[in-house]
Amino acid sequence: MVFTPPQSASVDAYSVSRPERPLVLLNPAKDDYYRQRFDVAHELGHLVMHGDEEPGNNIIENQANRFAAEFLMPAEQIAPRLPARADWQLLAQLKETWGVSLQALLYRSRQLGIMRDVTYRNAMTTISTRGWRRREPGEVVAVEQPSMLPRAVGLVSPQALAEQSRLPAHLLSVITSRTPVD
Repeated sequence: MVFTPPQSASVDAYSVSRPERPLVLLNPAKDDYYRQRFDVAHELGHLVMHGDEEPGNNIIENQANRFAAEFLMPAEQIAPRLPARADWQLLAQLKETWGVSLQALLYRSRQLGIMRDVTYRNAMTTISTRGWRRREPGEVVAVEQPSMLPRAVGLVSPQALAEQSRLPAHLLSVITSRTPVD
């Protein structure tokens, strides 16, 4: 998991399947812990199920969303807790307990047949109206930070790594940083 350079971050996340080590790249502008977790699980779904599929296909995107939802909120455990209507207080509690966004909880409730489609659409309209699409209410938790590449950089000099990877030094510092770099 690494961050993309801010100016090139046009999507929330994407993954690259490589035999040696798959890679998930995250948009540094998306500083929402709860939504980022779903993005990472979604990309894991692509890596596990789709290997070298063409991105953007609705079928594979829906499959990756279903994978992420089940991975983060197993049906057996979450179904008894999900509301059939948009109970914002309960959803806020579930958000903190499960570490997922309100939007992910609504998606899962609809996906499991607990919430009707019309109720889901109305709840999503409320989220948009309240400005919660990008910044949901609730406790702000720091986003998870990549750790493997920053630790690996400590094993070799940054200059040697830049030369061997043939990456510009600035780009290398961005992708090996534990936090997004401007």
